[in-house]
Amino acid sequence: MINTGSRTRPLLVPLLLAALLLLAVGIRIPAIGITGHTGDVYVFSTWAERMAAVGPLHFYEGSGSIYPALLYLYWPLGVAFDGDTLNVAIKALAIPFDVAVGLLLFALVRPRAGGFAALGAAALYLLNPAVILGGPIWGQIDAAGTLVFVATLWAAADRRLLAAGVLGMLSGLVKPQFGLVLVPVLALGVLAWRERGTWRPLLGAVAGALGAYLLVAAPLLLSPFDHLGHIAGVTGIRPEASVYAPNPWALLVGYETPDGGYTWVGGLLLLAGLAAAVVPLRRGRDLRTLLFVGAFVIFAFYFLPTRVHERYLFPAMAVLAPLAAVSTAMLGSYLVMAAGFALSLLYALVATTPFSLPAGWEEVLLTREMVIGLSVVLTGAALTVVILLRTSAAARLATTRGPAGMPPPSAGAPG
Repeated sequence: MINTGSRTRPLLVPLLLAALLLLAVGIRIPAIGITGHTGDVYVFSTWAERMAAVGPLHFYEGSGSIYPALLYLYWPLGVAFDGDTLNVAIKALAIPFDVAVGLLLFALVRPRAGGFAALGAAALYLLNPAVILGGPIWGQIDAAGTLVFVATLWAAADRRLLAAGVLGMLSGLVKPQFGLVLVPVLALGVLAWRERGTWRPLLGAVAGALGAYLLVAAPLLLSPFDHLGHIAGVTGIRPEASVYAPNPWALLVGYETPDGGYTWVGGLLLLAGLAAAVVPLRRGRDLRTLLFVGAFVIFAFYFLPTRVHERYLFPAMAVLAPLAAVSTAMLGSYLVMAAGFALSLLYALVATTPFSLPAGWEEVLLTREMVIGLSVVLTGAALTVVILLRTSAAARLATTRGPAGMPPPSAGAPG
């Protein structure tokens, strides 16, 4: 009698992955029809239409965008669609990037912790309510920046700093806050210089970043000075302590409160946080450490400066998923953070857009007590994650060997 079990067992994980992807897409398709942030979708639609009308060379002559890499994604949509159909296409754009992030997390975890842990990592992201709210419902594609952010950390863990420089700059050109992933990439280059006396890793990272900027910005005739000017202009539009991000600033002074003299305090705290984020690289350069550093960078930008928007925690939902998939303690903190983040997005949508909830729910959600509670929960969850990652939690990603007893890809010589 033929034993079919040995044949079907290797197919189980791929079949479960396919089912997970179908489920994720099936959830997102009807979510597109939910009214989200109509203001953001309108802005993206005008960018798509302008790219279709005048092309990249003339885009910035009568318009502006601090997301230059995204213009190339909106361009074909502006050519193919208009009106309500264009708006739907823009909201749907989050779906392929969400699927790509899920596949990236699966590929990242499987050789290090096995197929089921890889499925868990992908599921934590793909079935995350905050990810669905922030993407196909809201109308943003933070998943695009998240995809490149995670890929940057993976390349850095594999000592491919040229590729990490390219990916890190691309992250920042998708959205400026994602570009902070270049901080650990450049730190690795500096450490290689100090420890081994070679400039090659650092020069490779810088060359990769400059090359990526030229590739994206040259067709748009966008100089670095103009790009920085656009970013500075946008950050000055809402000079508030917290722009619906339930962080310590929201806890102290609330939403829609002018930051006044607090701006420089937040700036100094951010610099201190980014400096602290790269300290673990002195002890390890494996994937687990790079994910830890990436999470710390995200937390520093979300919790420390003023003028932070509610969606800036989004990439943490992907960066922490591999760690949560291999550690029960991390999983608990991740789920608490994801729930708090989802509620914060609901708050922002209800408070600022046509998105609505049943009246009784809105009355509970839009309260000062909710802001305080969410600020405490998210800050506490982030601190717990940092403490866990400084201990042995999620160590399987660093110690588990891949197929045929080979070390994981991140275990090569420092570089």
